[in-house]
Amino acid sequence: MYLIYLDESGNSGGNLTDPNQPVFVLCALIVSEQKWQAVERALAVAVDTSWPHPRPDDFEIHASELINPKTEYFRAFPPAHRLAFMSAWLTIAADHELKLVFRAIVKQRFSRWLVHTFGTGVMINPHIAALALVSQVINSHLRNISGATLGIFISDENQQVARDVDKAIRLLRGADGAMRLTQIIEKGFFIESHKSLVLQLCDLCAYVVRRHEEGRVGRPLKPVDSTLWSLVEPLIALGDERLRDVVGWLESEQKKERPGA
Repeated sequence: MYLIYLDESGNSGGNLTDPNQPVFVLCALIVSEQKWQAVERALAVAVDTSWPHPRPDDFEIHASELINPKTEYFRAFPPAHRLAFMSAWLTIAADHELKLVFRAIVKQRFSRWLVHTFGTGVMINPHIAALALVSQVINSHLRNISGATLGIFISDENQQVARDVDKAIRLLRGADGAMRLTQIIEKGFFIESHKSLVLQLCDLCAYVVRRHEEGRVGRPLKPVDSTLWSLVEPLIALGDERLRDVVGWLESEQKKERPGA
């Protein structure tokens, strides 16, 4: 069994033209049940080593806060200290052979596709499109592991998309043909990110990937972005997203919701 943690970066809701957030990224961190406890312990030790008590009651690892801290607690530590911690966490992921699957969506390009395909007035959250693409790679990855193992999705509790994500997982598990998630069991599970260090690690990965993808569309990058990307890139598991199948599935589901449109 594999635990598959999902988190996003660059979410701007229905605003697909925000120049400050041109890219949406959904990441999935794949963790074997046999390694989960060891990963959790290693992450906790790194937290205790880098962030001494007393810590704030709402203490949580957020990549954006480590890069550009707004709270007094994290601002008290120099950038080099914060970078060393992020590097340590990503090294833990590599040491335990965790795999990362992601999909980046350039929002303005996605917006043009929506208008071209459905006309004006139709909104599909990029999270749902990214989930359909990421899940195909995950399903193939699990199927190719010796014994064709199963997995379960665990997502950050995002009220904006939780209902749609749960529905999409259910539909994909029951889909016909190539789109069917044969290796994913149960429904999607949602937890508050402060309760899971692995989910917080996924948040860090999603932030690093988003910054890298923003660089690909012309956004200026900082040296820290390249440093962190060099640690995330080896974790990435590539696979067939089945892009044409996913696009067809999105179109089909939208037509079911808008019959006669």
